[in-house]
Amino acid sequence: MQALFKSLLGSFRDLLPIILVIGFFQVIVLQQPLPNWISITFGLVLVVVGLTLFVYGLDMGLFPIGESMAHSLAHKGSLGWLICVCLLTWLWHHHCRTCAHRGGG
Repeated sequence: MQALFKSLLGSFRDLLPIILVIGFFQVIVLQQPLPNWISITFGLVLVVVGLTLFVYGLDMGLFPIGESMAHSLAHKGSLGWLICVCLLTWLWHHHCRTCAHRGGG
């Protein structure tokens, strides 16, 4: 439970700059109050909780699998599989960057 609370604080800390920039532009630059501030605050709480649960889930579920696969691949010592994984990772990364530049998914 303590790890989850620590992760919750970490998520809030990570989102705080975004929240501050949006708040700054709304109040200082646009000089308008926040519309529906109760709804916005509730939404921000949901975002922090959702991000926390997402990252916590990654730590519990996907990262251990990836670590296990990396150790198995390194232990097996297969240079061919290692090159294959590296190539596929690079190709996927390149594909995602290309799609992002075009504005597509």
